[in-house]
Amino acid sequence: MHAQQFPDIVNTKDSSRYAYRFLPGDTLLYEAISLDSVLIDKQPPLLRERTERFLLSCDSVDKKHRMYLSQRLIDVKISEYSGISQIVERRSHEWLHKKISFIMDSTGKRYGFGSQDSIQSMLSPGSAFQPIMFQFTGNDYHYINSGWIIEDTIDLPECGIPAPMITYLSSMRAKAELDTLNVHCTRFESTMSGQGTYQTKTTSGQTLRTTAIIAGFTRMTLSKELQIPLHFFGTNENKTTMMLNTSKGMAEQKAKHYVTTNITLKKMVSTRGNITITDKTSTETSNKSTNTKRKKK
Repeated sequence: MHAQQFPDIVNTKDSSRYAYRFLPGDTLLYEAISLDSVLIDKQPPLLRERTERFLLSCDSVDKKHRMYLSQRLIDVKISEYSGISQIVERRSHEWLHKKISFIMDSTGKRYGFGSQDSIQSMLSPGSAFQPIMFQFTGNDYHYINSGWIIEDTIDLPECGIPAPMITYLSSMRAKAELDTLNVHCTRFESTMSGQGTYQTKTTSGQTLRTTAIIAGFTRMTLSKELQIPLHFFGTNENKTTMMLNTSKGMAEQKAKHYVTTNITLKKMVSTRGNITITDKTSTETSNKSTNTKRKKK
């Protein structure tokens, strides 16, 4: 009996709403700090640290309240090494300034995607199967500590061109609300398992197909009033198989990719008010915001 685990007690008097809301003209600056470990056969692991900044913009909202969002990487710093080799630092990447777009509703359900440069194949710095920031949440309201199951198949243009595709099942959990960065927030967690596929052609015309078995965990923190992501934590273990069609037959390479990322809102410009998250973990809002400024004690 002491070893038996009991489920969390559901607080039926309290529930949280998990929804995304962006208005036309909203522009948000996010910073992502990530760690990667890539293991291929018996080679020393490739270790990588990434700092990325990207802009997320809401271009329009249609009559069905679906939001047309675009995303663009504007700055990147990558440090990597393997074995006893020296650390290599890079400040450039082919994904820089590539604009992608996708359509989703307030629950995170996706309805389409696109990219400005759909001819050239490329991957984001985090590769094809990163933790998913905008997850489908199902119904809006959930009791604190309650759980629910989500199944979905989506394309991820924010990870590459052509867009990788994943089919996944997530066990979701509603967490208690809290105040952080001077903002009242809702939170939910997700434990995900899925399969991913990415297929492209090399410069020599050969077909390269990558499949992945994905196991991940994420935690999302949303502003309760503005319904925008303030912080996202995600970690994935991806077991990948790369298959290249060559003149001598099919060449196969297996690898493991461990990735952990923290994505934090740094600034938002909106008709609802401007928000700046400072390094001292405080939030400053303009006079247009519906929130009143807190007086300093």
